[in-house]
Amino acid sequence: MKHYYALFKKTDEAVEVEFPDLQGCLTFGNDWEEALENAEDALAAWLANAEPEFIKEPSKHRDLEHLSSGELVPILVDENIMTSYRKLKRFNVIFPAEVLKQIDKFRKKKGLKRSTFLQKAAEEYLQQHDAGT
Repeated sequence: MKHYYALFKKTDEAVEVEFPDLQGCLTFGNDWEEALENAEDALAAWLANAEPEFIKEPSKHRDLEHLSSGELVPILVDENIMTSYRKLKRFNVIFPAEVLKQIDKFRKKKGLKRSTFLQKAAEEYLQQHDAGT
């Protein structure tokens, strides 16, 4: 799983967190546990909203060891959190009533919202048909 290193620095007021590879990706917490939770969230939010040219590949630990002003901690990229930060756009869709009925029956069994089901179905279709390229 992909991860980025975060630099955790304890101050008198908080635990500050900075991602050296991702300019402007910063957060903090009142304690180490809160700082870690906030780091996971900040990383996902930053990656979900950054322009592609600003997203660098993660550095290796040895390349960041010179940053002696804190503790380097690997933070996993959480795809579920990233998904929650994706920009959404509302649009209207027209389906035959019978198809919509089948969709609703299926998605309810799976515990999905209609929009989530349709999104997943579209993503799967695009992946199978190599439409993303």
